[in-house]
Amino acid sequence: MRLSELAIIYLATAAPFGVAFFIRRQERGGGRALALARAAGLALVWPVAAARLLSGRGGTAEESELRDGRRVERARRETVNSLRDAEEAMRRAGLLGDEASRHALFAARECVERYAGLALACADARPSAAPTEREMELCRLAGRAGEDLLVAGRCFHRRNVTRLVAHRERARAELSKALAAVRGLADGLADATRRDEEAARAVSRALLQTFARAVELLSLLEDREAALGAARLLDAECARLRRLEAGARAHAPEGGEPCTTPAAHRAFATRTLPTTTSTRA
Repeated sequence: MRLSELAIIYLATAAPFGVAFFIRRQERGGGRALALARAAGLALVWPVAAARLLSGRGGTAEESELRDGRRVERARRETVNSLRDAEEAMRRAGLLGDEASRHALFAARECVERYAGLALACADARPSAAPTEREMELCRLAGRAGEDLLVAGRCFHRRNVTRLVAHRERARAELSKALAAVRGLADGLADATRRDEEAARAVSRALLQTFARAVELLSLLEDREAALGAARLLDAECARLRRLEAGARAHAPEGGEPCTTPAAHRAFATRTLPTTTSTRA
């Protein structure tokens, strides 16, 4: 095989890698010329990209953060939806008789939204990072310049990060309290069981789903303390559901079918006719 043929085969194999990278960059936005240059560079070293893809380490750090953000967003949405399902189950069981109960569920959904957003923002916030142009704008208007402007911008940046972390900690405490309040709403399940056992068990199952989604969300946000708190609520609700199911089995009648006296069906029975053999006998 000649060298020219080998080069043609190499470039033909490289084309799909370059095109795929260019399309991904265009979907996320950005300069077309820069994306084209990076795609061409990646195509020239396509064996390295193929090796990383096959080994499971493909993708840049930016793409990895994007995937993690999508997973957190999906977990947040599922947690909010499970809270809505729990609210509907409680309404059917007659546990939402006042405005305070409905407000507790609304507050829980709001806490999930707020904490997830603050946790994602704090994940990218670094006190030692360089200040942004917006953080230095006020200092620039005050007449600072040069090194003095940079020092003032760093001070503003550290203050903003500290405030952001404080907001996250407050939101985490409010989320834990809101989830505990949601479980407290189901303390009236004993009365609901007397009225409708299946509705009471449906409430407990909906709460199990809610706490399981909350544990998943907090685990993705790498908040071990809050995840353990939600896991304790999950265990307590599991115990309550077991008690409800045990009570349902205890009140169930023994035997699945009523007893009936077996009867011989002789509606079409006829008298035995004599035969020649019986006559001779």
